[in-house]
Amino acid sequence: MTKKLIRAFPGFQPDFKLSDKGVIKIGRPFKNIIEPFDSKVEIPDYLSLVDHDFSLGKKEYEKAIAKEEAKLSLLVRRLKELKMSVIIVFQGRDAAGKSGATKRIVEGLDWDWRILGVVPVGAPNEEERNQPYLLRFFEKDRMPGFGEVRVFDRGWPEDVLVVPVMKLASKVHVENSYAEINSMEWLLRRSRSVVVKIWLDITKDEQKKRFDDREADPQKRHKYQESDRIAREKWDDYSMWGNRMMYWNGSEHAPWYLVPANDKRYSRVTCLRTINNAIAEEIKNPFRAI
Repeated sequence: MTKKLIRAFPGFQPDFKLSDKGVIKIGRPFKNIIEPFDSKVEIPDYLSLVDHDFSLGKKEYEKAIAKEEAKLSLLVRRLKELKMSVIIVFQGRDAAGKSGATKRIVEGLDWDWRILGVVPVGAPNEEERNQPYLLRFFEKDRMPGFGEVRVFDRGWPEDVLVVPVMKLASKVHVENSYAEINSMEWLLRRSRSVVVKIWLDITKDEQKKRFDDREADPQKRHKYQESDRIAREKWDDYSMWGNRMMYWNGSEHAPWYLVPANDKRYSRVTCLRTINNAIAEEIKNPFRAI
C-alpha cells in the first residue's frame, strides 16, 4: 500500500500509515494549527486506497469482538485516575455502520451511562445557528469529564463535509472552518482528551444494497430518508470533500482513521481495536504530541 501511495502521489511522505488490518491513519504534521487553506494543494485521494476486501467469519468475529470489548472496558476504567477522557467521532458514508459501531462501544462499557454518552449530531437548530458553530458541541454535557467517554455519531467535521457538499455556507466559511476545528481539537488534546476520528467507508455498490435492504424491510424503512438519496447523487462530491477534510483536518494530535466497512463484522471489530490502540498509546506515552 505504501508503494501504491508513492506511485499515486509523487512526493508522498510517510505521514499516512497503513496498518496490517487495513486501516489508513492520516495525521500529518502542521507547522501551525491554523495553517491557512490553500486551494492549490494537490489532495491525495485517500478513499480510493481503501481495501474493502477485509472480512471476518462469525466465529472469528465473536471471539475478536469479545476481546476488544473487554479491553475497552479495562482501558476506560483507568482514565479517571490518569485524568484522561476519550472523544470518538464517527463520520463516513451513509449506511456505513456508524450506529452499529457505536452500539459495540456501548456494549463494551456495559451500558454504563455514568461514564458514557452518545451524541447524535444533526443540523444546528435556530439557537445554535446564532452561536459560533463549535459551541454546541460543548453544551448540554456533550464533552466528557475525566474518566468519561463521548461518542459523536457525526460531529464537527460536518462543517467541512456536508456544509460544502450541500452548499450551506460560503467558500470562505468552509476554508476558515479547518483552522477553527484544528484549534478546537488541539485544545481538547491539551485538556487530556484522546480524540479518535473514524471514517467508515463502503463502496457505492454496497451502499445501494444497504439502502435497498432498508426500503424492503418494514422494520428498517424508517432509516431510509431523503438525505440518503442525495448521498447517492452526490457520491463524488462527498468523496472530494471527504479527502479534503482528511488532508486539512488529519493532524498528529487528532488523526483520521479510515476503516473499510463493507463487512460489518470486520468494521466493528476494527473500530474497537483502533480506539483501544489510541487509548493504550496515550496511556503509555501521555500526550507526547502537544
